[in-house]
Amino acid sequence: MDLSKFDLNLLKCLMVLLQEKNTSKAAERLGVSQPAVSRSLAKIRTHFDDPLFVKQARGLGLTDRAVELAEQLPDVLAKLESCLAGQEFEPSQLTGKLRLAINNYLSESHGFAICQALLSAAPNIELELHNYSPSTQIQLVRQTIDAAISFYPLEVSKEIRQTKITSTPVGAFCQLNHPIQGQVFTADDLLRYPIAGLILSEFNEQGMQIEKLLKPGQHLKPKFRSQQLSTILDYTASSDALCIAPRSSYTTQMQTRFRFVELSHQEKGIDMPVVLLYHNSQHRTKKYQWLTQVISSLFQDV
Repeated sequence: MDLSKFDLNLLKCLMVLLQEKNTSKAAERLGVSQPAVSRSLAKIRTHFDDPLFVKQARGLGLTDRAVELAEQLPDVLAKLESCLAGQEFEPSQLTGKLRLAINNYLSESHGFAICQALLSAAPNIELELHNYSPSTQIQLVRQTIDAAISFYPLEVSKEIRQTKITSTPVGAFCQLNHPIQGQVFTADDLLRYPIAGLILSEFNEQGMQIEKLLKPGQHLKPKFRSQQLSTILDYTASSDALCIAPRSSYTTQMQTRFRFVELSHQEKGIDMPVVLLYHNSQHRTKKYQWLTQVISSLFQDV
């Protein structure tokens, strides 16, 4: 292919087509008409001398050449963007939407602080905070969402990078007059009291992580789990339940209703890593280095 005759603007269209495998959806993302995408695709096919896409029952299938491009193009475009941006990066010059997905525990404890920090440094962006959901991983791969914050470990695509930003002790909220004594509880206490917990997408939907701490033959039977933190806290406040949670969620507002006790196993505390997730192609860009630094700084005291 003669690069001197190739319109580099077509690369953005090609990358979206490779991700969506559908001209109508690609047009919606690009903010253009479907015929415009089809015309661009015709030019792209001519330049690459390859059909790239073949019609299937649902959407478009990729040729071998298209599969190669789907793997390489996001990284190429990210490096090109970084190169054109020059050596200096100024958050105050950022515009457009910045979309982050955060799981419910971390959104409750740090969502507003993240909002303040990002909008203070980059006042011209439009910030959106989404709930971490089953679709988040697909959005990260397609880069329709910029980054996500959740607990580790998550099973994610090889196209997604997980960068640890902190770790937080695992424990439980309990009502102020809860019969449990001291500042810690053990795995055995998990069988003595009702257990509650938040259901977090892609992390503990199939069962609570702490069940791994029980001895062979012991089985955890959570009394109440929900995707709504406020409902779980109301239940915990009116019972002897232990609401399993990270200490990072123990905000000042909660201290009037709950105590926080840490989980100890074999005389050691249990920590839960917190990670920032984003597409591999963004790893070396100054924008994502800045984003990682800002969010990491907000979790330093966790």
